[in-house]
Amino acid sequence: MRFLLILVLLPVIEIYFFVKIGSDIGALSTVLFTILTGFLGIAAIKYQGVSSFMQARQSVMNTSQPGIEILSNLALFISGAFLLIPGFFTDFLGILLLFPPIRIILIKAFIRRAASRFKRSPKNNDTNKDYIDIDPDN
Repeated sequence: MRFLLILVLLPVIEIYFFVKIGSDIGALSTVLFTILTGFLGIAAIKYQGVSSFMQARQSVMNTSQPGIEILSNLALFISGAFLLIPGFFTDFLGILLLFPPIRIILIKAFIRRAASRFKRSPKNNDTNKDYIDIDPDN
């Protein structure tokens, strides 16, 4: 349901910012900015495609938290995708993800949220089972 809401609201937000910012800076500047951020997005995706495998491999070998490094590479790829999508709102999100301190804060918040969801989910919910679990050792 959230995804559908985002899918509907994202173009509305982008159109609003195109009209608002485009009327302030002009049509030509708006188009040039959109093209520039598209090229920045392509460069970010290309950089991530080339270096993410090497960085992930080194981080697994050398660091104590390889998950953050791997998620950081994923966030950089998402940043490039946001920059590739035409629009000021997604460009803003993409530029935010390019900054390492902001990226690390968001990744840690994502990990905390995912961990809390995992802890809240019942592990042995017998009411939804369609089968009988028989342990052959007992």
